[in-house]
Amino acid sequence: MSDLIKIMLVEDDPMVCESYQMTVKHRSNMAIVYETGSEQQALGYVMAHAVDVIILDIELKEGDGVSFLDELAERTLEKPFIVVVTNNNSSIMLRYIREHGADYIYQKNNISYSPSKVFSIIEKICPYRNMMRESEKSGVKASESRECDDDVRRQYVEEELQKMGFRKKQVGFPYIVDAVMIMLDCSGTPPHLTSEVYPLIARQRNVSKESVERSIRHAIEVTFRDIDEAHLHRYYPYKYDTEMGRPSNRDFLIGFAERVRL
Repeated sequence: MSDLIKIMLVEDDPMVCESYQMTVKHRSNMAIVYETGSEQQALGYVMAHAVDVIILDIELKEGDGVSFLDELAERTLEKPFIVVVTNNNSSIMLRYIREHGADYIYQKNNISYSPSKVFSIIEKICPYRNMMRESEKSGVKASESRECDDDVRRQYVEEELQKMGFRKKQVGFPYIVDAVMIMLDCSGTPPHLTSEVYPLIARQRNVSKESVERSIRHAIEVTFRDIDEAHLHRYYPYKYDTEMGRPSNRDFLIGFAERVRL
């Protein structure tokens, strides 16, 4: 990838397209090189021209983004970085999109959604992605590539927690991030907090497992107490005990990991 990040915008709403075009003018390191609201035109362009990033809306008037992802997976050897933007909040749909090529999903009903936010994500992650590819080509050890990938994921988790209302200065903040990262690495049954997650974090942080549990619980308690319920629900759309005023540590960590995994 060159210094200029070349973006293809697949979006059929003229006002949204205009907003992206106006916003990208203020970023000298990226450019929208092609814009279309058609699945077939998008496929034709990406097969004939090199692009670094695709911003893809799932609902299109001509074709659809899901079919585009499926076709792209079959036709190309090196996939561009794909940011999906959508109003669809179905967990099944979002998981399908993730498993079939989406690198990042930004829901349009997210209170923080804007073209500027999408470009910021691209600006942060694309250099990491490019570095990982170069590492693989040059034969760098897989462990080093994984470390780079973990840095990107960790930054994303931290940003999503802060959007929800958690504060980095909270003692439990890094413990929550650690726990979510552990959850993300587990594809099956979530690990047991008391016997697995807390002791592992305690060893890494040189604290007691009781301190880890207590700090995570306090951070969740404070956040759910101080932040507007409607805002919280955007980032934690799961039921919890309203009498207690917060979810349990386990329910929160499993639920939050599930949301950021999508």
